[in-house]
Amino acid sequence: MSGLTGPGILFASLLASTALAKAQELPEDDMLSAIVVTAAGSETDVINAPATVSVVTAEEIEKLPAQDARELLEAVPGITFNYSGNLKKVQIRGLSERYTLFLIDGKRVNSDPNVFRGNDYDSGWVPVEAIERIEVVRGAMSSLYGSDAIGGVVNIITKKAQNEWHGSLTTEVTVQENRKSGDYGRGSFSLSGPLVKDKLFLKTFGSYDVRAADDDDINPGLQSNGSNLPGFLESDDKFIDGTATWLVNDSHEMDFNLGFSSRKEDQTTLERKSVGVTHRGEYDFGSSEIKVYGDQIHNDYGHGNTSGTMQPNTAYNFNADGKVNTEVELIVPHKLTVGAAYKYQEIDDEFVLTGGGGSQSSVWQGAIFAEDQAKITDRFEMTFGTRFDNHEKFGWNLSPRVYGVYNLTDEFTLKGGWSSSFKAPTLLENSTNWYQISCGGSCYMVGSDDLDPEIGSSFEAGVSYDKDLFSVGLTGFHNQIKDMIPYPPARTSDPVAALSYANYIGLAADGNPMFSYENIDEARTMGIEASLSLRPRDDLTITANYTYLDAKAMSGVKRPLAYQPEHTVNVGVDWQATEHLTLSAKGNYSGDQYTYVPTDGNMSNASKVDGYFTADVTSTYDVNDNFTLKAGVLNIADKQIYRDVSDDFNVDGRRYYFSANMRF
Repeated sequence: MSGLTGPGILFASLLASTALAKAQELPEDDMLSAIVVTAAGSETDVINAPATVSVVTAEEIEKLPAQDARELLEAVPGITFNYSGNLKKVQIRGLSERYTLFLIDGKRVNSDPNVFRGNDYDSGWVPVEAIERIEVVRGAMSSLYGSDAIGGVVNIITKKAQNEWHGSLTTEVTVQENRKSGDYGRGSFSLSGPLVKDKLFLKTFGSYDVRAADDDDINPGLQSNGSNLPGFLESDDKFIDGTATWLVNDSHEMDFNLGFSSRKEDQTTLERKSVGVTHRGEYDFGSSEIKVYGDQIHNDYGHGNTSGTMQPNTAYNFNADGKVNTEVELIVPHKLTVGAAYKYQEIDDEFVLTGGGGSQSSVWQGAIFAEDQAKITDRFEMTFGTRFDNHEKFGWNLSPRVYGVYNLTDEFTLKGGWSSSFKAPTLLENSTNWYQISCGGSCYMVGSDDLDPEIGSSFEAGVSYDKDLFSVGLTGFHNQIKDMIPYPPARTSDPVAALSYANYIGLAADGNPMFSYENIDEARTMGIEASLSLRPRDDLTITANYTYLDAKAMSGVKRPLAYQPEHTVNVGVDWQATEHLTLSAKGNYSGDQYTYVPTDGNMSNASKVDGYFTADVTSTYDVNDNFTLKAGVLNIADKQIYRDVSDDFNVDGRRYYFSANMRF
């Protein structure tokens, strides 16, 4: 497998020598004015946000030939990916997707009960064409969002309704040079405008995305049955969504949303039906926002079984969130946020919920939270936040946060903070009636009501310089999680050896050993994020970032965490060649990473993927105000990666991208 090439070495050296870091991906014109909504209880500009925030903007999304939101996140500092075969899951600062909270327009999504193995669905419920921007908050945010936000938050924000009727049609295809790899394509539409002038607005979007499966013999590695390890599997995704916005009066507005998504990966199809109502109000004392929303997610295949038969399940999620923002003068100015939240989750599964509790399991959780952004001086602001979560099974949990932002000058900013966080066990992990077959059909994983929440702490500090068309900085971070619940739990198919396992709970009716989930692990991740953004001339933009990551399991024998490259480098160049033509190039280096690390720390039994560098070249041509063509060559150096062992993953080789967009 390919190592770091000459251009990668040169770029890495450049970053190291200049010690660059900037935690955002914004065009230079927007650097000093961008407003984010995810990093605090109220809107704040990205420079003074009490967190490390990256924003993938509408302009960048227009240029990127991305299949889904995960590909839009590839160039964000601190983002890496965990793999289950070729299912790709977002990680923030070395913490797996299990610790990343996904939001769509500020509303949480969670399909964990439907698919507990290799779940990459929650990052892909919105088609790329519908996304206005993505805000990524790196670092623990449980003080605002509660459980699931130990690693950070990804908020996918969709495009808003417009005051005049506008629409678009897009078609896109990507053709693989290696004909053993599957081609993929997309067709999408969007439409928005006023139903009643100045009173009622509608936005709707839809998309159909498909990828053909790779050939069966694309990988040299073999499965236990002697067949080749699979490459990318067939996928078939459909989306349709509509939101009506009612301007009640000058101070109040409401959104009414309905959505349907169907995402198929190989044998598993998840269908998601969502509904939601949002109210936003403006008052003399401040503002308020209330969201009531929920979804039904149906998995027609189920969690998987040795017979390969359909074993469907259905999950239900209900959420209610509300907050009030106000400003008060108490010695110094304060921006205050207070709020409350409630969520309920239920799973119906007659095939794996077979214990004494029957085929249904549920859990509820409530919370109250508060945040104070205190402007100590004109240049120094402190943010204090805390959240009290009341979990049905664990009672109360406190998640405090403190963060400071100091503007040394109009250009230099220092920021840093500490936060505590927690994650409750998933609904299935905590369900004693969950019996899931494993070990190829020779053992069982069993839920446990003797689990505790996982507890995390996070610290970060950074410095940045922002001046007109130039921005650099440096951010360091340290995360620690205790009482981790390992997946999968320790287990074996050998009934005799099972007796020595601390989590062994006995034999099932068929004579196979059973193992429960347990709190035994501890992990630590630390590193540096660095980036550069500049515009040396009006028609040329250069962006770059570098991430150093040291991620280790600390319980038992200290050892590296899997799928955590120590070095990651991204670079991008955009050139406005003419009034109508834009040329873009981007490169990515992902360093050496282990794909499997044994718990005993014997690295001679570990598996590893060497570092690799990929580069894309794309072009955008505006034929006129209503029609745009795009074309490009992806992975131009054809650095294809194949699977030698089951824990490896594939990287597509050289492929050719074409897209046409019509606006009206």
